[in-house]
Amino acid sequence: MATVIRPQDRRLEPLAQAKDSGLLMQYLSDDDPYVHMTQVPPGFEIRPHSHSETEVTVILSGSVRLGGQVCEAGSVLIIDADEEYALRAGDDQPLTFLVVRPRRAVYRTSG
Repeated sequence: MATVIRPQDRRLEPLAQAKDSGLLMQYLSDDDPYVHMTQVPPGFEIRPHSHSETEVTVILSGSVRLGGQVCEAGSVLIIDADEEYALRAGDDQPLTFLVVRPRRAVYRTSG
């Protein structure tokens, strides 16, 4: 069975543990594969962290800085399991991205 989510069908909701941050999420598949969509406000920083699973992130709208690179809408980021990274949304518009992993991952913060 196929699952189709068009832009007008998105149901992004505030993340409970980050209610006042402006971070919105929608879980599309909980496992096998794990898929979620996230939207963050302009300038939002996702602090250094890693995941136990390799992830593919597709930038749907806005832009993001990953290290020294600016990735615009349409960019695809492949981040290896256990690789520490941080992201910063561009200043002009909200950043919306889709994350796909083979299964639910363990999230590890830095320090």
